[in-house]
Amino acid sequence: DIEPVDGQVAYSEESLKQGEKRFNKACKECHGDLGRGNITSGKRLEDDWGFRIWPRDLNQPWSWRVSNVASGDTAKDETIHKIYQRLSIGIPGTPMPSHRAVEEGNKDPLSLEDRWHVSNYVYSLREKAAPAPGKGTVIRGVRVEGSVPSSQDDPAWDQAPAITLRLAPNIIKEQRLFTPLSDAVTVRVLYDDTDIAFLLEINDRTDSRPGEKVSSQIQDESLTMHSDALAIQLPKDDSFQSSPVVVKPLYRHGDSAHPTTIWYWNAGSVEPEIASSAMLLDAAGPEVKLEPRTADSSLTANGSWQHGRWRVLMKRPRNGGDRGDIHFDEGRFIPVSFANWDGSNGEVGSKHTLTTWYWLLLPPETDLMKVYGLPLGTGLLVFVAGLLLVRSQRSRQS
Repeated sequence: DIEPVDGQVAYSEESLKQGEKRFNKACKECHGDLGRGNITSGKRLEDDWGFRIWPRDLNQPWSWRVSNVASGDTAKDETIHKIYQRLSIGIPGTPMPSHRAVEEGNKDPLSLEDRWHVSNYVYSLREKAAPAPGKGTVIRGVRVEGSVPSSQDDPAWDQAPAITLRLAPNIIKEQRLFTPLSDAVTVRVLYDDTDIAFLLEINDRTDSRPGEKVSSQIQDESLTMHSDALAIQLPKDDSFQSSPVVVKPLYRHGDSAHPTTIWYWNAGSVEPEIASSAMLLDAAGPEVKLEPRTADSSLTANGSWQHGRWRVLMKRPRNGGDRGDIHFDEGRFIPVSFANWDGSNGEVGSKHTLTTWYWLLLPPETDLMKVYGLPLGTGLLVFVAGLLLVRSQRSRQS
């Protein structure tokens, strides 16, 4: 079916306000109040064939199959047109219903004008969301005055540029994962003289802590719920080089010649009551059992799940200490990778998503003398030398 795009309502602040109101009435139960696909109704969704299905995350347009038009002069209008058609027609075979009348004489569930308002609002969600993946490979830290923040909501995080990285399922080694639900993690980094902090954000439709009410209601009966978790992997200080030849550990726990350190955070459980926790683990290859550091409390972490998104802050001293961990020096390109476990998807152990290696850079402090002083000094010397040469030539002629 094709829905005519007559009567389009212009994209405006007033239309977005109207669209948000209609969205919260008609779409919130499945898509969540901020559109991240976190079901608030407590109802598990299935398609017409009885297979589990999840609402689309409206904050991640790169994951849309048809409706998103990514580039071109008319990309915005074309995308809003397609959102409007999908909203009007629905998706046959899925719980996504038609919001227009499907039989003559029936009343539209949402009026034509309201459907345009909702379409405008759905498009606007991307403007507040994390950047799309693929925009870069270097995570740039930012030095802060005072101490790095201890809260995910600290306004200091607005200083740090966000970069979104692709998560891929582990299909290399048992237990493998073939049906991931989370496909990207957004990273920010702040540091001060002594500490470094990572803020990891990942859109996750469920607060997967065993015993959590809403997540338990919609849990797939064929899967065991585990706790959500996130991890950061870094090489040991002597396990890599960035020049003249790049050498990195294997991205899955390194190897015997290039071991790594893993910062691990677990969301805990509601029933039985288990608090969230963080620990450091030493890794020496995918076939070697991870070694937890039970007596090392240098890693601190805290996380919160709201509106379909985990925000987890991990903090540790920049000095690697006596275990050979990385020293976070300014001006140094450091390999870093990330992993995620979606507990409601049955992910635990090696069954999870992960990234390849990316680069972390703490920019070196700018030396104003080198940047400005040397060029100006050199230019002045050349100018003075030129004057002396001209004077010398005139003296000879006279």
